[in-house]
Amino acid sequence: MIKKFQRLLLKNTFAVVGPAMAVFFVLSILLLRYPIFDGLECEDVTGVADYNGRLQVMYESNAKLATFDAKNLYYTGYDYYIDGKLKGAYYYSMENGNMNFFILNTSSPEDFIEARTVKGEIIKDNISVTHIVDKLISSAGIREDMVDNYYSYYVISELDYPSAYITLVYVLCLSPALVCGLLIIYVLLIIINPTMHSQAEALSVYGNVRHVIKDINYELKNKLLYKRENVYITHNYMVVSYLLKTVVVKLDEVKYMSKNLVDKNIGFGREIEVYRLTISNPGIIFFEIDFNDEEFIDQVVENIRGF
Repeated sequence: MIKKFQRLLLKNTFAVVGPAMAVFFVLSILLLRYPIFDGLECEDVTGVADYNGRLQVMYESNAKLATFDAKNLYYTGYDYYIDGKLKGAYYYSMENGNMNFFILNTSSPEDFIEARTVKGEIIKDNISVTHIVDKLISSAGIREDMVDNYYSYYVISELDYPSAYITLVYVLCLSPALVCGLLIIYVLLIIINPTMHSQAEALSVYGNVRHVIKDINYELKNKLLYKRENVYITHNYMVVSYLLKTVVVKLDEVKYMSKNLVDKNIGFGREIEVYRLTISNPGIIFFEIDFNDEEFIDQVVENIRGF
């Protein structure tokens, strides 16, 4: 069961992280439903009857990412260089009577690859494919017009697969969900261990933070002497809970108190008169709290002085 003082700290926490969690949650849903992910999905074109025609349709519709379970890949003798460095090589395989071309990511091309799942981007490479086909039909002594309908200029290139871009997109789109998850973990941690709360460090002026929190929880439950609105006074503490913070004053550390009628700016150039209670002990505590009601401030002062 969450104890009273911890509930006050959690109220402050939810006032800050609650809206943030809601925003990040909604943002996560919107980003994950954004159409950009449709273009990052690879279509499996293994076994497609009109393979070459399918590659053309995908290329022209800008859905260029594909995966293909290739069998019996043969090295064409053509390599792919980037900035003068060997990064890949052209391979072909025969599937359903068609010659399929691939650019595989390799720095040491093998003559034959028995099987490989090729995941890449569809590119149109007329020049390279023409050279490769010319070389193959020349070596085999086959007339060029006999193979014209059995290959296309569309190639699945592993080197052109935008893995870095896809990773970045997923990281950016999933980061709100990750932040939301971390905020939930933070809330759970401060429920388990309230000393981790961002406001807990301020209690160190009164001693060991864990012991102070335990003491405040005990007094709020068993030694509560005065409670009105957001002000709690126990035998040894005054706890004032605001929306974003909770202030704790140990009563035996209070050395000076003053009550003043002051003008308080409430925004938009408006001011109101409030009763301001100043509590201090040089080097230890300094705290001001405003009251709209004089009776309220007098009751608080009376309870503080009584101990």
